Amino acid sequence: MERTEQQTEVQHERLAQIVECCLESEPAYKLFDMLGAISQLDVEAKLHYMELVRESGVYTEEEIHAIGRLILSGSAQYFKDMIDKVREEQVRREIDEMLA
Repeated sequence: MERTEQQTEVQHERLAQIVECCLESEPAYKLFDMLGAISQLDVEAKLHYMELVRESGVYTEEEIHAIGRLILSGSAQYFKDMIDKVREEQVRREIDEMLA
């Protein structure tokens, strides 16, 4: 199935919202940092982590599935990388403004 331009735009907007949220919230950033690190592990370790999440009883099934998708697909690491790039650019701009 081919993505439409509108679907791509919606996905970019969602990514921008996630990045903005993580730049404003240290706990949100730490969550993606942790999930990104877990997504780099081997499949067995990822599945073990997901079992621990499920057993914790803290998350709903919908949340567990979302966490699983972020970890298993590698999306969590992608999001963290995007957050870091935006943060880096913001710092660069702030430095440039101070030096100007």
